[in-house]
Amino acid sequence: MWTNSLLKQNAWANLKGYYWTAFGVTILSAIMGADGYSSGGSSFGGRPSSSSGGSAGQSEPMEPEVMLVFLLVAMVMVIIIMAFSLALIAFVGNPTICGRAKFFCTARNGDARFSHLFDNFKGGNYMPTVKTMFLVSLYQALWSLLFIIPGIIKGYEYALIPYLVAENPHIDSKRAFQISKEAMDGEKFKLFVLQLSFIGWYLLGYLACCVGTLFVVPYQMATEAEFYMCMRAKILAYGIATEDELSGTGFNGFEGDMTYGNGGMSSYPNGGSYGSTSYTGNDPYRASNSTPYSSNPYDSPSSTSYQGNDPYHAQSNDPYGGNTPYNGSMPGVDTSHNPYDDPDQRS
Repeated sequence: MWTNSLLKQNAWANLKGYYWTAFGVTILSAIMGADGYSSGGSSFGGRPSSSSGGSAGQSEPMEPEVMLVFLLVAMVMVIIIMAFSLALIAFVGNPTICGRAKFFCTARNGDARFSHLFDNFKGGNYMPTVKTMFLVSLYQALWSLLFIIPGIIKGYEYALIPYLVAENPHIDSKRAFQISKEAMDGEKFKLFVLQLSFIGWYLLGYLACCVGTLFVVPYQMATEAEFYMCMRAKILAYGIATEDELSGTGFNGFEGDMTYGNGGMSSYPNGGSYGSTSYTGNDPYRASNSTPYSSNPYDSPSSTSYQGNDPYHAQSNDPYGGNTPYNGSMPGVDTSHNPYDDPDQRS
C-alpha cells in the first residue's frame, strides 16, 4: 500500500535526474498563468482598497459628478483586467497546467523533455483541453461562492482532471469529471495531507527571502505525479475506466509492447520495459525492498462481487461482466504480463 512517505521518496529519487529541467518547467508554467487563478484573485482584491485610500487622502471632497465618473472608469478598468486575466487562464494557463502534469508524469519514467509542457497546445489537442479545463475552473468558482469550503472540496474532487486531459486531451469532459470524482472518493483528504506535508519546506523557503519556495515546487509537482499514478492504478483496478480510455492519444511515446488489460497497451515507456529503470524499494507499487508487489495496492477483497449492471464491466469479453464474484485480482489486467510480477521486466 502506498504512503505519503513512499510517494515523496520515489518522487525525490526520480527528480534528481531532471531537477533543473523541472525547475524551468515550473517557473515558465507559473509565468504562463498555470497558477494564475489564486494570484489573480488576490490582485483584484487589492485594487479597491488602494483606490479608496487615494480618494480619502485628498484635501477637498470630490464633486458627485467627478466621483461617479471616477467610479465608472475604475469599474470598467477592473472588468477589463478581470476579463483579460480569465482569458489568459482559460486559453494559456489551463493548457499549461495539463502540459506541466504531462511533463512530470513522463519525466518520472525517463522522458524529461521540456517540450512536453506545450503538448496540449499542439494540433487538435488545444481546444478539447481548453473546453474541459474551462469547465473545471467554472464549476470550482461556482462552488466557491457557497462559503468557499465547497469549492475547496470540489477542487480536490477535480484534482485528477488535468492529468487525465494531459494523458488523453480528447477525453469527453463529462467522463473526465466522472472518472476523477469516482477515483478521488475516499482520497481527497489523503491528497490534502500530502500537500500539507510540504509546509515545512515552504516555510524554509520563505526564510530564504521567499525565493527558496521556488525550489520546492518541482518536488511537490513530482510527488503529485506519483499520487496520480497510484490513482491511475486504482482507476484500472476498480474498472472506473479502461487503459484505452485513459491513454487515448496522450502521453506520446509511452506506448509499449506489453499487453496490459483487454489487449490494450501499457502506458509505460521504454517499450513497456523496466529494464532501464532501477527501483530500489521506494516505489509505492512494491511491498518491500526485495519483494515485488504481487498485484496492485487497490486490490478489492475477494468478497467483492460485480453484478453485471456496472457500465464499466458490460463488455462481452470482460470476465467480470456477469455475476461472477470478483476473486481479488486486478480486473481487466492480465497479471501474467504485469511488469510488477515479471522479474525479467525489472532491473
